[in-house]
Amino acid sequence: MDLISKEEATTFVENVLGLTDIQTRLNQDKLSFLNDIIYEYHCKVPFHNLDLLALPVSERRIPNLAELKDRGLSGRGGLCYQNNTFLYFVLRVLGYDITLAKGQVEIPVDHVLLVAHDVVTSGDSYLIDAGGGYPTLIAIPLDFQDESPVYTFSFCTFKYVRKEDREFHRMHSGLEKDSYKVESVLKNSWQHNYSLNTAPCILKDFESSMARPYTNPASVFLNSFRAVRFPKGKLLAIKNNSILEDKDDAVFATEVKDSEALKNALSVLFPMLSSPKELMSSALEMFETFKCYN
Repeated sequence: MDLISKEEATTFVENVLGLTDIQTRLNQDKLSFLNDIIYEYHCKVPFHNLDLLALPVSERRIPNLAELKDRGLSGRGGLCYQNNTFLYFVLRVLGYDITLAKGQVEIPVDHVLLVAHDVVTSGDSYLIDAGGGYPTLIAIPLDFQDESPVYTFSFCTFKYVRKEDREFHRMHSGLEKDSYKVESVLKNSWQHNYSLNTAPCILKDFESSMARPYTNPASVFLNSFRAVRFPKGKLLAIKNNSILEDKDDAVFATEVKDSEALKNALSVLFPMLSSPKELMSSALEMFETFKCYN
């Protein structure tokens, strides 16, 4: 099943991501164009939990297919289930051989990832993760033996480690989970971020486990506020009551004093989330009820 048409995917890539000459680029260099899509997706499609916080507790659930499509085409974004799943459908109708893959951050199958196949040569495979709160600004080739090269995008230095035939671990240098600040005591150590298995799966495989981030009262996405994107490849985020910005490869935090200032900051830094205003207000009202401060 294709969630969107090729025409809709083309319009999204042109109007939201700002990329042109799509068919020419697909014909000339599929990997280069894939990397441009991934980069612009990080820049312009935010990772956030605003829509989730805006829902009454009794209505919380994973997005349905209509929501996946609408939020995707508009560039509104969401959590990994929204962002990586929508990108999967975009890439598929553009002609990439793409499969879904299961990741684990906290519990099995709580992170959606993508694998592109036969991009440059027959049999090659590339990992795609454009839907989380950390930058992975290119497709990662999975042809390494034990460990991938070390990558640094914005504040984040990471590598992938092969464990078994199809299992890999993502490791961060100096970063605790759910953190954007490199800790000096951890600077020379590698911290586990998530694991994944590249075996192809289908969207239905995620329905049960992905319900937890959307419905479990203990979910970090129901106990904090966050919006993240990477304009020009650099971190720009709002996490609880702080604006986080990558300046010269260091993350600086600016405290937001009250809910009105938070609303204004969100409107300026994440304009794609500023409408409808009622939804933003509902989400920020929910945030006020649990007063998460960094």
